[in-house]
Amino acid sequence: MRFSLLLFLLLSLGVNADPIKLTPSQIKSLGVETAPLTRHGGSLSPGMSATVMIPDGQTRVVAAPIAGLVIASLAAEGEPVKRGQVLARLSSPDLIGLQGGLAQAASAMGLALDNARRDEGLLREGIIAESRARASAAALAQAKVALNAQRAMLRAQGLNDAAIARAERGEGFTSEIALTAPISGVVLAHQMTVGSRVEAATALYTIANLNPLWIEIDAPADVAARVRPGMKVELPGRNMTGSVLRVMSGAGAAQTVRIRARLDQPDGSLRAGQSVQARITGLGGGQEVRVRVGAVVHEGGKTYLFVRRPDGFEVRQVRVLSQSANAVSLAGNFKDGEMVAVAGIAALKSAWLGAGDAQ
Repeated sequence: MRFSLLLFLLLSLGVNADPIKLTPSQIKSLGVETAPLTRHGGSLSPGMSATVMIPDGQTRVVAAPIAGLVIASLAAEGEPVKRGQVLARLSSPDLIGLQGGLAQAASAMGLALDNARRDEGLLREGIIAESRARASAAALAQAKVALNAQRAMLRAQGLNDAAIARAERGEGFTSEIALTAPISGVVLAHQMTVGSRVEAATALYTIANLNPLWIEIDAPADVAARVRPGMKVELPGRNMTGSVLRVMSGAGAAQTVRIRARLDQPDGSLRAGQSVQARITGLGGGQEVRVRVGAVVHEGGKTYLFVRRPDGFEVRQVRVLSQSANAVSLAGNFKDGEMVAVAGIAALKSAWLGAGDAQ
């Protein structure tokens, strides 16, 4: 009843459509409250759903190079490791046979070298035909290839150069292999037990470098259309920032577009597959503002704010950039320190539209 009387009073006084002229007492009676505009540097959304991911190329799988028995496990799941750190030890009888093959290849190489040198000398003296010397040189080349192949095979099994050199000289064979971390990172998966037998190529560890990380943001299509690579990304409530890498092509079932961003220097609290909230900034150069959802007025397909002025309120048209459940990002002509109505909006809108009808 009180609101109706006040509205009647406003209309009877011939209130102009723009501005809405009100005294402080009338503003108070209508229950209108104001708040300052929040200027920001182009935040596209107060928070969008995102998923943490490990970048491509930052994950490695450590597999058994040969069938054998796990005799030691030296790194647990979740443990940080350094490149070259020993993760596990395997014992494999097959490794002895490979070292024996290396020793035989080294012996054959020595014999082929002696024959090639001897035939080269005989050829210079004219004692043998050139074809025989060429055959000896070819045999030497083949022996070198075989020896290098044996060395590479043992190196792939995890033997170090010192152990390979000993085996090549036939001074001692080992049945144990030390598996080392190929990169520095964190053990994501530990897939073996001490005392178990594993086959060749069995995955034993999964290691990932967790710095940097990626996040994939599910953004509304209108927001994604304004995003460009290099824009700043923030995680509200977390002291972490990053930048947009790319906007994916195509939209999902919910009509959202995936935006991939890189997070620099994550603090270790994030996990692959974890859901977080992300905010993208970087547009507007400080020319955008944010207000409560309830402060925005829609009329005739356009959007307005009620901006406070000494004699009442100005009805100012604005453009909505993005919206969440609680806030709206707007573009328009704003000045620092301007106040807008955030409560009593219905009364102001009725006064505004009613005054227009009266005219």
